[in-house]
Amino acid sequence: MARVPYSHELYAMARHLVFRCEKEHKSAVDCKGKHDWPSDCAPESEALVRATNKLYKEVMEKAPEEFKEYAQCLDFYGLRFARCRDKQKAFEAAFPIVQASYQ
Repeated sequence: MARVPYSHELYAMARHLVFRCEKEHKSAVDCKGKHDWPSDCAPESEALVRATNKLYKEVMEKAPEEFKEYAQCLDFYGLRFARCRDKQKAFEAAFPIVQASYQ
């Protein structure tokens, strides 16, 4: 089993997560808005974690070098996106953002 992504890697995938894990994210956020206890939303949160891990695996298979360079840049510059736009552009060229087609 592959490791889970580090925080700077999650930041690097943030734009992709918005579109590719939209359904899972919306479900988890809606649930947390309705419930006070995190355990009440465990299934929704676990689904979001699974979707995130699946996306991470796909990124590492299709654009590992571009992703690593972008994520390392974010880590080095304290998650300041503006400092890493060139790396972001290279990553998104290698792994384009695609909106999920949920109906």
